[in-house]
Amino acid sequence: MIIDKEIISQISRDYIFISGVFDIDTKYFKKRIEEGVQSSSINYKTNVVGQHTEWEFFNNDKKFMTLLFQINDYLKNSNIKLYAYHLKEAWGLIENFGEYTKKHDHLPAYLSGSLYINDHYQKLYFPEINQEITPQKGRFVLFSSFLIHHTNRNLKHEKKYAVSFNFDYNL
Repeated sequence: MIIDKEIISQISRDYIFISGVFDIDTKYFKKRIEEGVQSSSINYKTNVVGQHTEWEFFNNDKKFMTLLFQINDYLKNSNIKLYAYHLKEAWGLIENFGEYTKKHDHLPAYLSGSLYINDHYQKLYFPEINQEITPQKGRFVLFSSFLIHHTNRNLKHEKKYAVSFNFDYNL
């Protein structure tokens, strides 16, 4: 064998990271997530070491879609250069005492996001871009799906509720 070139390096890459706040119906979303995790086959079987609804649980939820429409309208009217995309999946999650989210990305999705249903201290970390999100009622984050993110273990006896989602490329 003859190796005539080996490159181990890093490159700069454009990414999207947007955060904001919605006025949301906390009781509605908590109730829906609680219902969804009861019948879920994927609790504790994903990167969320906690309770997790089925992947498409919120895909046709009118209250959730109303929020996504606002994000889509913002993106459409911004100067951000985007590829065409569609909602692929939207799921709810609960992280109780001792639970956390493993380091992961959402590839091959295009854009991903989370909507927090309640205030909580358990931050979402994006180490590659030195960003963090502190959950608060209605806080959302939208980000390029290749960005690695995680949470540390929940050390309080308070549940964290969120809805996460992925947009896929239109092919």
